[in-house]
Amino acid sequence: MTNEDIFPRLVADLGGTNIRFAICDGVDNTNNSKVALREIEQFSLRDYEDLKHLITHYLANKNLKDDTKRIKSCCFAVAGAIFDNKVKMTNYDWEISTDKLKEILNIQHAWLINDFAAIAHAVPYLDDSQLISIGDGEPVLDAPISLFGPGTGLGAALLIPLSSSSKEKSYKVVATEGGHAAISARSSLELAIFDYWRSKGCRINREFFVCGAGIERLYEAIVAINNNGEPLDDGKPLTAPQIQQRGCSDGTSDKDDYCRQAMNAFCTLLGSAAGDQALCTGARGGLILAGGILPKFVDFLIASNFRHRFESKGVMSDYNKAISTQLIIEPQPGLIGAAAYNPE
Repeated sequence: MTNEDIFPRLVADLGGTNIRFAICDGVDNTNNSKVALREIEQFSLRDYEDLKHLITHYLANKNLKDDTKRIKSCCFAVAGAIFDNKVKMTNYDWEISTDKLKEILNIQHAWLINDFAAIAHAVPYLDDSQLISIGDGEPVLDAPISLFGPGTGLGAALLIPLSSSSKEKSYKVVATEGGHAAISARSSLELAIFDYWRSKGCRINREFFVCGAGIERLYEAIVAINNNGEPLDDGKPLTAPQIQQRGCSDGTSDKDDYCRQAMNAFCTLLGSAAGDQALCTGARGGLILAGGILPKFVDFLIASNFRHRFESKGVMSDYNKAISTQLIIEPQPGLIGAAAYNPE
């Protein structure tokens, strides 16, 4: 397939809460140049009855009648595991298939890829202005790279290098479900938090705490631990964005302090999980953090125990200390990866 066969391409980044659309007119893979996107828009899934309704609404005002502008393919990055070109979304009650996309758009080429696999496909197209380094470590050119990060859930993917050329990097991308692996407590506070949720019959894995809802779970447990199991006087639970805002501020109230403890616990557990992910995948090419949550509190993350816990791996601590950790601050990595995705 040539660029003329599959572009313009409708691309989408479909998470557990929102969807972003864009149109890409082509990708130059000869020198890993940046992917140019246009008509970027975001929508809330809850405002639409189904995928056809969403796509039709997005395309309604786009000038696509000319054959050179007509959509010829689509690639959707979706939060969930994909089997037989179908995906049942992990955090939303929709099922999507490539056949359904072809029917809606009247096209021959449609692809579904895991949302974190899409971010992995975007990595070769990101430059230093779209990444922030956290801690030390130097990437090994021909070693695997791990993608890891929290949003509505906790995503993970792996890039396996096919070429060591610094001018034209190429990778095989493997989508993984590392967010659902186990996690352990390593401090007295973490033990108390884990016990609080286990007493409620919950199965604890990485995603249970290292995601948006995980911030709320950490806060709830910390409040209960400090108040003999009782809620605060006002009885009003805080949302993850509220906990993040108050926890990363200089507030002095008890509620602010509990928020700060929750955010510290979140960053620390993220470091534990990310460090384990790097060890398990041999990610000496670096571990790259992504997702919609972390860019909202970059300074707090850098100052937190994230990197210390990432490196703290007993006899393998030196191994992890050599691994670089970076955070993607580019706002649309999923769309870039869906545009860059090449099925061949």
